[in-house]
Amino acid sequence: VTEAYALVGALAEARVKGEAPPLSAVADVRPEVGRAARGVVLEPGSLRSIGGAIAGLVDVAEWLSRREAPAIAALSEAMDVPGHVGVRLSAAFDAGGQLADAGWPKLAALRRQCDSLRAAVQAAFERVLRDEGWAEMLQEQYVTERDGRLVVPVKMSHRKGLGIVHGTSASGETAYVEPGFTVELQNDLRAVRDAVDAETQRILAELSSMVARVAVPLLASIELTGALDLASAKADLGWRWEGAVPRVGADGVVDLRRARHPVLALRPGASVVANDLRLDSTRRCLVLTGPNAGGKTVALKTVGLCAVLVRLAIPLPVAEGSRCDFFEPILADIGDVQSVEGDLSTFSGHVGRLREALALARPGTLVLVDEVAVGTDPAQGAALAAAVVAALVEANARVVVTTHYPELKAAADERVVVAGMEFADGRPTYRLVVGQASGSQALLVAQRLGLPPAVLARAHALLDERAAQVARLLSALEDERQAVRDTSRQLDTRQAAIEGRDADLAAREAKLQAKIDGAQRRIVEATRDRLSAMEAELRELVKEIHAAPSLKSANQALAQVRAARAALVDDEPPSDYRPAVGERVWVTTVAQHGTVLALHGKDAEVQVKSVRLRVPLARVEGARR
Repeated sequence: VTEAYALVGALAEARVKGEAPPLSAVADVRPEVGRAARGVVLEPGSLRSIGGAIAGLVDVAEWLSRREAPAIAALSEAMDVPGHVGVRLSAAFDAGGQLADAGWPKLAALRRQCDSLRAAVQAAFERVLRDEGWAEMLQEQYVTERDGRLVVPVKMSHRKGLGIVHGTSASGETAYVEPGFTVELQNDLRAVRDAVDAETQRILAELSSMVARVAVPLLASIELTGALDLASAKADLGWRWEGAVPRVGADGVVDLRRARHPVLALRPGASVVANDLRLDSTRRCLVLTGPNAGGKTVALKTVGLCAVLVRLAIPLPVAEGSRCDFFEPILADIGDVQSVEGDLSTFSGHVGRLREALALARPGTLVLVDEVAVGTDPAQGAALAAAVVAALVEANARVVVTTHYPELKAAADERVVVAGMEFADGRPTYRLVVGQASGSQALLVAQRLGLPPAVLARAHALLDERAAQVARLLSALEDERQAVRDTSRQLDTRQAAIEGRDADLAAREAKLQAKIDGAQRRIVEATRDRLSAMEAELRELVKEIHAAPSLKSANQALAQVRAARAALVDDEPPSDYRPAVGERVWVTTVAQHGTVLALHGKDAEVQVKSVRLRVPLARVEGARR
């Protein structure tokens, strides 16, 4: 099963990529190949079918050779397609299905000779029909065939001396005569026709023998392609119900995630409620409870069908990550087996099946029982059901049962898991809730199904006080569960609203931060532009007063402006370098050495030549040589 699933999984991946194997051209020609292997000369149609199938097999082999999946690669290695035979067979026949003249020169020559003789015979009979001497002897003006020879209908009174008579009409008034001068022509035509037939049979025998010589690898390739076709069909089925290839073991584990009944999963447009279903060595039995028509039996059948699908290596209608081990045997007691002819009541039929299940139960067995131990007194039936479940669990089988017995719902054995089909707002939801039992809700279901109110009222009145109390408690419990569900939905709604507000606040914060960043960039750019303008003005001023005594002041102002501009547009990360007062340093903003006069937080006051500058520490480095 694991090997088969590997191939199915690889084909499913190829299907998703639009790379399905080209299988449509491969016909099942195993019977024809088998006849050839036994020495039978095949007809042209059979040989053409084999040629077409081999051509299809070549395409399949090429497709397999391009795949990298190990399972497909193994199949590719096993394929041995006699492609040369397919080429020979394809070239042997023309478009009409007859042996091609181009491939068989001798046959072509005989066919031409046959056509020539046929034309000569036809011309001879046309002369007979036009001959006035024959006209009065002919019963009618036409040519027909008798015993493979062309003849004309002659009046009985003129039949003698004209040629060979090949029979008479039912009335006895007409003789069918082959004119004497056409006898040799028709003899020659018959001989050439026989030669054509003999040559045709020789060629067909040759081609059939060629097929026989490759019968073993050809049949093996067809079988492998059939296996590929089957695996591809399994992958397609899994795709149709949006399934997955499960993990498979031999430990009796069932871990079906979001499992759906296969038949329901195939319904077009249907919304199927998915459930998680689990069994293992510690949870050997799943007891399904809940209302009638609430989905218990569907859940039970889902487990059984998934176990059967695993044996067939078909993807399950479950979510990825699911597991379903190999079970042998799978035993089921579903439906009523009562029979008048077999002298079986409902109860006796169920007991017979339970007896067989108990006899076969062992590790690796899957037992499915719908309504265990029904058809008898409820108290005794409940006791019997509990005893049967306990025995199956002790045998280490995996068990799924449905029940309405309260005693079985309250099972204390930790190996037995009780689950209930949810019932909300007066109707089933078909959702399985593990760890809690659900009431049968028989009267509510009967009411929903249209039972008369008077009958329902009397049923309520007939309930004994204890049963009524249990019913009230179960109803109250269901109300509590509904209240919890409602509260949970409200909390989910509030949580969604809070998350929506958080997302809105985050978006507004990001928008505000973007505005701030934009404003800062604009301020820096405007300041830089102003300082650049000032620097240009000062540079002009320096030129004008270059020889004047105020040159020193102008240079000092220019250096201060450059340092201020550098501080404003500084986008470098802060430096870890922190000089000492009196230390000689390199000031990057003016590309000059200077001496540190004082430190002011993140700034340093530096004497550069005759100018005192205040620059950011990020613009101060150690002295350069």
